[in-house]
Amino acid sequence: MKRNFVYIPVFTFFFLLLFSCNDKRQGKKSTLDDCPVIAYRNGSLTVLDISSLKDTVSVPLSSLLSDFEIIRLENSDEAIVGHTMAHAISSNYLGLYSEKEYKLFKRNGEFVRTITSSGQGPNEFWIALYDSYIDEENNRIYLLSFRANKLLVFDLEGNALQHIPFPYTVHKGRFRIDTEKRELLVTVLPFSDNPLVVWKQDFDGNILQGVDVGHFALERGNYNNEVGHSQNTAVMDFSLIYWQHRVDSLYHYDEEKNVLESVFTIDWKNRDVLGHIYTELPNHYLVRFFSTTPALNPVLIDKDNLRGSYVKIKFDMLGNIDADWLSFDRGYFHCSMFPYDLKEKMKKALARPEVLTLEMKEKLIKFNNSLTEDDNNVIFLGKLKK
Repeated sequence: MKRNFVYIPVFTFFFLLLFSCNDKRQGKKSTLDDCPVIAYRNGSLTVLDISSLKDTVSVPLSSLLSDFEIIRLENSDEAIVGHTMAHAISSNYLGLYSEKEYKLFKRNGEFVRTITSSGQGPNEFWIALYDSYIDEENNRIYLLSFRANKLLVFDLEGNALQHIPFPYTVHKGRFRIDTEKRELLVTVLPFSDNPLVVWKQDFDGNILQGVDVGHFALERGNYNNEVGHSQNTAVMDFSLIYWQHRVDSLYHYDEEKNVLESVFTIDWKNRDVLGHIYTELPNHYLVRFFSTTPALNPVLIDKDNLRGSYVKIKFDMLGNIDADWLSFDRGYFHCSMFPYDLKEKMKKALARPEVLTLEMKEKLIKFNNSLTEDDNNVIFLGKLKK
């Protein structure tokens, strides 16, 4: 297959829209700030009042971002990816886990190399990757597998380096690394046989401090739940995604006090608890629901004024199409889309010419015509506003 990669900065590609809120009762549009207060504070804890949710707000994705880019991955055979996870983003590189391999690309979409793959070798990961990080300044890539007794370490050339041992087995873990101090913060799926739910360790595997598993303890071997964290602020956040639908909180890890402090939760008002995922953004809390019939839109809450609503996040850079499941992690938004799916969405956008400017319509047509269904994935990246 031919090599084909295109980097497109969005602010020269499509224009931006504003928040808009449709008030059906009054038949008018208002801004997000005009939507009602839907949460209250209890000390340092923010509580979403689920009963206060009424209307739905259309949120342009660009309003949450300080920059945005569209990356078309190279089309060579070794570069092809499928469903992607464990994205890692640095100034000049993009790391993607896909189809049992972790691949490194330049930020313009050019394929660099495959770093490693799943297997049982000393430099391979077990089953899947759950988290990754590129430390470009220090020429390091860190990879954390589904179940791990070490954090895999490679250089950008793909050479295996000294891996970092864990004091306990890490199940579906997440991590934050401080290369200067040579320290790790680790959060884990807290099985009952693991004494800590979050801990700080050095690169030799020595525990420096940690929080007892306590009430977080889960049945050993029950992988149905997930560790949720986003690392979009200066503080390490932590939550558990319970598939059995439990009341819970989003926590911050206070390193100085060595405690997990609850910072956000939901007041269900005697309603049935729904499956949900907390994501903390720099200026908002985002709650997404799953296993609901009918499907519910996510909720976005302004941290400052506590106003918010159900939201539909729109790709305003692509004709205001509905955004699919989005990831917000380590200060970035990222989304990987198959070309056939993207072309179908743009086709639907072009079928609504009344909502497109002439400039946007022309650019959508040009972009759509440049894609084929056999192309590699298209990656959307954006840095979150602070």
